[in-house]
Amino acid sequence: MKRFSTFEKTYSPEIRKDGSILFETYGKDLERIMGTNSQHVWTLVDCDGKLVIVAGYHLVNRMNYLVTKNQWRDGMECFSY
Repeated sequence: MKRFSTFEKTYSPEIRKDGSILFETYGKDLERIMGTNSQHVWTLVDCDGKLVIVAGYHLVNRMNYLVTKNQWRDGMECFSY
C-alpha cells in the first residue's frame, strides 16, 4: 500500500482554515463533500484497525473525508494514513 506522503504529493489535499485536512461525516462538512466532484473526494476508513485513505465517497467504516485539488483516476487507489 502506498504511503500518505505519496498521497499528499500526488493529490494535494485541501487544508482547512483550522489547519486540518479532515472533513466530518455530518453537517456542513458532509454538505461540502456531497457538493464536490466525487473524483476529488477521498474517505478515511478503519480497515481492521489500520487507517486507510480510499478514493471516492464511502459509508462503511468511514471516519472522515478529504478533498483534494487533483482528482483521482483509478477508483481502486488507497494509501496508508
